Amino acid sequence: MKQITSKEFHLISHNFQVRFALFCANQVRNVWKGIPECVEAIRMAELWLEDKATSKECEVAAYAASAAASAAAAYASSAAAYATYAAASAASAAASAASAAYAASAASAASAAAYASEDKAKLIKEQWAFYNELLNFDEIVEKALLGACNEKEWKGVR
Repeated sequence: MKQITSKEFHLISHNFQVRFALFCANQVRNVWKGIPECVEAIRMAELWLEDKATSKECEVAAYAASAAASAAAAYASSAAAYATYAAASAASAAASAASAAYAASAASAASAAAYASEDKAKLIKEQWAFYNELLNFDEIVEKALLGACNEKEWKGVR
């Protein structure tokens, strides 16, 4: 299964691109949760989604996570740290094209942080499922509000 590309990200909103980048970074949370700069980058991106952080604050956090990625000793830690950098950078990106590229980078970095090829395939499958939820969000919500949504679709809305 191929990874999601920045071309596909042009079909979803900037906020959804940031949400996707956060999703990808959180797929490998166990690898970066001990790196304070990465934790802060994710926190800033989440705050940005709530209009509680500025793009500049996200940019500063992203650069700090990037420095942490460069300093990380293990490849998996470096890739996971880069996923957090990409998530915060997606939030700080003003242009949709830049945000889409960062979201795609987060997906790629999360997959690279997977230790086994089966983990990588699993991560990519989960990424596609989440992407499709974001892409079809309006339709899923409409079905939920009209009571025509099945439990699997509703789970993705909550």
